[in-house]
Amino acid sequence: MMQTDPAQQGLEPPQEHTQEPQTVLVHIGKCGGATLRDALMKSDTRIDSITHVQQPPLGAQYRYYITLRCPIARAISAFYWRRTLVLIEASQEHRFPGEAQILRHYGSLDALAQALYHPDGSRNSLAQGHYRSILHLSEDIAFYLQDLLEVSQPDQILGILRQESLAADMLQHFGIENPGRVNDNRHHTSAEERQLSPRGTANLRRFLQADFDCIAKLRDWGKLPADYPAPL
Repeated sequence: MMQTDPAQQGLEPPQEHTQEPQTVLVHIGKCGGATLRDALMKSDTRIDSITHVQQPPLGAQYRYYITLRCPIARAISAFYWRRTLVLIEASQEHRFPGEAQILRHYGSLDALAQALYHPDGSRNSLAQGHYRSILHLSEDIAFYLQDLLEVSQPDQILGILRQESLAADMLQHFGIENPGRVNDNRHHTSAEERQLSPRGTANLRRFLQADFDCIAKLRDWGKLPADYPAPL
């Protein structure tokens, strides 16, 4: 069959549509993102959008900066930050139904972590559901990164800003010096209660496997040091 040239029909040939790259900051909760965002507001750095407590946009047009932290340390910080806001200060006691009761029931992250699996190793669906009912524990590292890393290319990741080395990473990627205190929110908690038992550590490490898989992929892409994250 003879094909007609679009120009002979008075039609314009199809045009290729290209989109300008857009820079996204993936602000994973409890990774120093509040400190980073405050510093960025005072700098000349261009960030087109910031994703926080929601999954980032996906597509070839996006370029990403990502805040990151050891998954277990991040979980510790998230649990006690929510306990502070919900139970101690009571400023968000009724923000999410059931969250206050769950935090009050377990009292510590170690108690919740120990309950994630039964003594025979089988999963405790109730405790795992409770874990997922706490803000920032529900939105874990895999929540933000699993789909992103599945569809993105390594060159779309412009930089990783780790809570453990935030000042140095901000200087490297954005030229920002003296960002101020990295907001870890350790008030209202003691060093002792932030410690995890061997069983709590093992359970949490198992439960957060998807988080560690995301970090491993970023390491394979050369975006993180080979020894990151260091053991607690």
